[in-house]
Amino acid sequence: MNATQAPVVITGGGYIAEVHPRGGQLLSLANGQDDLIVPAANAPSEAYPGAVLVPWPNRICGASYVHDETTYELPVTEEETGAAIHGLLHDTQLSVLSSTEDSVHLTGFLEPTEGYPFRLEISLIYRVAAAFGLSTTLSVRYIPDDADPDVDDFDKASQAPAPFAAGFHPYLTAGAAKLEECRLRLPAQVMALTKADGQLIGRQKVKGDFDLTAGPLLTGRTIDHAFTSLPQQWSAELIHGPSGFLVRMIGDTPWVQVYTGERLDRAGVAVEPMTSPPNAFNSGEDVVHLAPGEWFRTGFTIEAIRHD
Repeated sequence: MNATQAPVVITGGGYIAEVHPRGGQLLSLANGQDDLIVPAANAPSEAYPGAVLVPWPNRICGASYVHDETTYELPVTEEETGAAIHGLLHDTQLSVLSSTEDSVHLTGFLEPTEGYPFRLEISLIYRVAAAFGLSTTLSVRYIPDDADPDVDDFDKASQAPAPFAAGFHPYLTAGAAKLEECRLRLPAQVMALTKADGQLIGRQKVKGDFDLTAGPLLTGRTIDHAFTSLPQQWSAELIHGPSGFLVRMIGDTPWVQVYTGERLDRAGVAVEPMTSPPNAFNSGEDVVHLAPGEWFRTGFTIEAIRHD
């Protein structure tokens, strides 16, 4: 792969987005002059701004997991908790398969490692248009060692399925509005209870500062929790009441992590679609077991809505 590929800018329908082939990171997204996500240039890398979270989102407790009766050890990527966080794709260089004025298609492979010995083929498409804003489509399939992806014949592949989950990490922002002036609406009915390292210890019905169903003001709320019990297709809305500016994310994942961005001085709120909860490789909850050659797809959209 070409390790020197530069970021790609796409425009359409009043939207402009910048994408980096390294990890498929969404560097920025704006509508007109207003940012819809916190630009990656304005956030520390350890906050994972705009990252694509593959092959797991959130944390793996103790940076180890058991799959098919084998224990796998991962690098600790969050020193304060001893966890492995947000997958492995962010260090993977993808290639630009094709690009137009309003879209870019990135492809590549997540190669096997000692901690995750499964080869994944990655396809990531970003598009912008007036009708939906930004559309992100992630497609992943498992390519066993004894299979040829160019032949696309996996009948003789001998390996067992690969554990897999995915997520995305944009920090929503309503232009230059302060987070304290914004409301966040998310129709989740249940929140996960976890230890700092991601170990899931329970769940409860949302209440108090963690009930976002009515779109409460974010002033004074510190949130870093996973939410579930969502509609099959859900929308999260960041609303700046004084200006009538609304940023809407639409997704279909069963989980969403909400983080009020303390590492970014609350410049934005992370709304992270996730196909599984924290520490899923250990609990097994909502983990996808990809058969050889099997594709898995997920994605989301982000759009701006103005009520002038």
